[in-house]
Amino acid sequence: MNENTVQIAVALVLINLVAWGGYVALEDEPEIVYKYREPIADSANVTVSFDFGELSNESVTFFVSTFNNTNITSVSYDNVVVKNDTSAYAATILASQMGGFSVDVTWYSFGPYIHTIDSVSDDSYYWGLYHNGEYSMIGAGDLQLQDGDVVHWKLDVANW
Repeated sequence: MNENTVQIAVALVLINLVAWGGYVALEDEPEIVYKYREPIADSANVTVSFDFGELSNESVTFFVSTFNNTNITSVSYDNVVVKNDTSAYAATILASQMGGFSVDVTWYSFGPYIHTIDSVSDDSYYWGLYHNGEYSMIGAGDLQLQDGDVVHWKLDVANW
C-alpha cells in the first residue's frame, strides 16, 4: 500500500467513528432535541390574549379600528380550540381569524417568528410570548398546548 492509500483509509475510519459517535449520542436522548414539537394532545381548548401595552396613538389607532373603534389596548379570546397542531402558533393564527385581524410571520429554520400583530410592530418593541403567566423560553411553533392553557402575547420593549 502506498502512503496516500493509508492516509485515505485512516481518514475514512475517523469520519465513520465521529459519525457513529454522534448517532449514538442522539439515539440515547432524541426527545431532548424534538420534545417540544411532539403534540401532547390531539386538541386543546385554550385562551389567547393580546396586550398592546403603552403605545403611541398611531399604533393604537390600527388596533382600535379593527375592534369597532373601542378604546382598548388588550383583547382576549376564550375557547380557542386547536386540533392536530396544538402549538401556540396555531392557536394564535386561529384567534386572529376569530378576531378578524392579521398576524405577520417570518419563517426561519427554528420555526415561525411573529413580528406583527394587527399591523402593530416597531423596531423598539417585540411581541413577547407568555405561557400560563410565564415568559416562554421556546418559540410559538414549538410550544405545545393542553386544555386550559393561556397564551398571552405582550408588546415588550426591546433592549437591543
